[in-house]
Amino acid sequence: MTRINRLVMKGFKSFANKTELIFGDRFNCILGPNGSGKSNVLDALCFVLGKSSVKGMRAEKAANLIYNGGKRKSGSKEGMVSIAFDNKSKIFGADIGAEVEITRIVRPSGQSIYKINNKTRTRQQILDLLSRARINPDGYNIILQGDIIKFVEMHPVE
Repeated sequence: MTRINRLVMKGFKSFANKTELIFGDRFNCILGPNGSGKSNVLDALCFVLGKSSVKGMRAEKAANLIYNGGKRKSGSKEGMVSIAFDNKSKIFGADIGAEVEITRIVRPSGQSIYKINNKTRTRQQILDLLSRARINPDGYNIILQGDIIKFVEMHPVE
């Protein structure tokens, strides 16, 4: 099984400053009041894994994923999310190291830049690497806000 070591966000949605979440090797839970950014953490996870639809991340266009500063602060020039996976079991391959870091950067133009261990790669290379660990950004690995209601209201055949 794949384990996330940490998630780092900077200039992404409500995370203006560098924010690093360290994950333990057991159960992890993100708690907070309404508006504190819990859903944005899940959006960051989907984003860095290469989710193709920004609407699934509650944005109209990719540029809207960049921290805009609100009414009082200046916005960021780009949004960045990195995820570090434990690779001690070599699920991503023996040649890649004990930890695999995947980074995605979004520019105001909406263009995304992908990196694996700080080396620029294509989205397809990211997806190929993730598929080794059976991770599909558009699959059912992550249940997003609103999906629970859809599951509960499904007909038994569905």
